[in-house]
Amino acid sequence: MEQLATQCPHCGTQFRVTLAQLELRDGQVRCGSCREVFNGIDTVFEYTGGPTAAPSADSAVHDFSNRMTLFDVGTTDSTKNVVGESNMQEELDALSRAIADLQSKPWAPPSPTERAEFAEEAPASLAAESTTVQQPGFVKEAREQARGASGRRVWLWVGIPLLLLALLAQLSWMFRNEIAARSPQAGKLLRAACVRLHCEIKLPLNLEQLSLSSSRLEQAPPPESATGAASNTEAAMPMTLIALLQNTSDTAQTWPALELTLRDTDGTLLVRKVFVANDYLTPNELREGMPARSEREIRLPLALTGEPPAGFAVSIFYP
Repeated sequence: MEQLATQCPHCGTQFRVTLAQLELRDGQVRCGSCREVFNGIDTVFEYTGGPTAAPSADSAVHDFSNRMTLFDVGTTDSTKNVVGESNMQEELDALSRAIADLQSKPWAPPSPTERAEFAEEAPASLAAESTTVQQPGFVKEAREQARGASGRRVWLWVGIPLLLLALLAQLSWMFRNEIAARSPQAGKLLRAACVRLHCEIKLPLNLEQLSLSSSRLEQAPPPESATGAASNTEAAMPMTLIALLQNTSDTAQTWPALELTLRDTDGTLLVRKVFVANDYLTPNELREGMPARSEREIRLPLALTGEPPAGFAVSIFYP
């Protein structure tokens, strides 16, 4: 197997090398004597034998993987620098054997004890940097704003339905009478709720939806006990008030009260009498109210004394 050598162009020192060593860094090597860097491929030649010298440790480390040896072939008539002594070759051979021995041994990971010692020696700042990544301020601010916006959206999705339910309950409470009048089923639920809430469901009081289509006074036949009375002006005169009440609303209405006024020929007020709903209705009729789109004939008996009236008027109102 042929042996190769290269020569430093700066100091003339020659070194024994292999082709693999030259190809390792594209031929760039450092001279162990003058420490200059040169291209070993440009000055490579075939080595035929001769005395050798050991290169420095730095040259071996940086350029020849600790395996290249330094020697002086001493060939030309022009004088060349002869480097090395016998003990240097021995040291180089021992170093080469040690390096080869280390390279031949398989690499083993550090033991837990060694890792623990290294962790103790590592600066605390490096450990903090390896575990905690500092984030820029604008990133933190953006994330906080995103979390805040998400929380607000949750409150909106929860709060809006609750507000709508509260508004619906308030409207149902305010217009409970109208709701009960328009919807019998809803009226039952509202009345059941009012039993617990100690409230009352009342029928609507829309007087403009009620009217008297007709009214009249009829004289009733006198009772037999009244015969033989001294005079007509002193005896009670039985009368009957007949009125036709109409409800033009689409809902049931509270029954109104009636007011009767009697006047003489001069228009002077003779009698004013008020009839409340209890005077012409049963308790059940009073509770259910006047049905929607209905009419009712009301008959109210009364007794008049004194001068017979020349005219009368009937009106409705809510007390």
